[in-house]
Amino acid sequence: MRKKILTAIVFSLASICSMSQTSDKVYVEDFNIEPKGQRNITVNMDSPYNVFCAFQFDLYLPDGVSVVLKENGELHASLNMQRTKSNHNMSVERIKNGCYRFVCFSLTNNAFSGQEGPMVNLKVESDGSLLEGETMTGSIENVILTKTNGQDFKPGKTTFNIGVMTETGIDQIKGIGEETEVYDLSGNRIYNVKTLKNGVYIINGRKTYITDKKPIRR
Repeated sequence: MRKKILTAIVFSLASICSMSQTSDKVYVEDFNIEPKGQRNITVNMDSPYNVFCAFQFDLYLPDGVSVVLKENGELHASLNMQRTKSNHNMSVERIKNGCYRFVCFSLTNNAFSGQEGPMVNLKVESDGSLLEGETMTGSIENVILTKTNGQDFKPGKTTFNIGVMTETGIDQIKGIGEETEVYDLSGNRIYNVKTLKNGVYIINGRKTYITDKKPIRR
């Protein structure tokens, strides 16, 4: 009887641990970038059942895309201050082409705030070798999340898509003439561009992403 109880307890603990590991996630949402341009993105961490104080992960970017270097030689990456404390420290280094390692910890084991959303702010850039209309894939791998008691969790790999397309602000295309051909992705022609909402369209034969704001060519 005692053996059966111990077995049941071990099984229950294993199930809880497994559920916690699969529910934690570090990821980047899909984004678009111009063939030669820059884009601000975030690395997000969702942990609905666990409270962590440290993390490590590797960010893999495809050929032609990289994290921007500042004038002082540092990578353009910072912690989201809404989720971290002043004594959280983060280091970022490029360990090989296309791969960046992020490590964050607190000497006093202060826990991160919140259980979901942006954790790291990044600026990435494309080098001009990308072809408009292509889609590439990046990933977050080798994730280690540490609780305040020192217990480590290792969520699985996550991937994200990077679309290559020119971004155009709605107010930039309002002045185009009737001769400009604008189609939605179903092939339907749109004659009144003032009715366009955010999204992807074919403008004069080129796939174009429409946004509310004018794009900033950084």
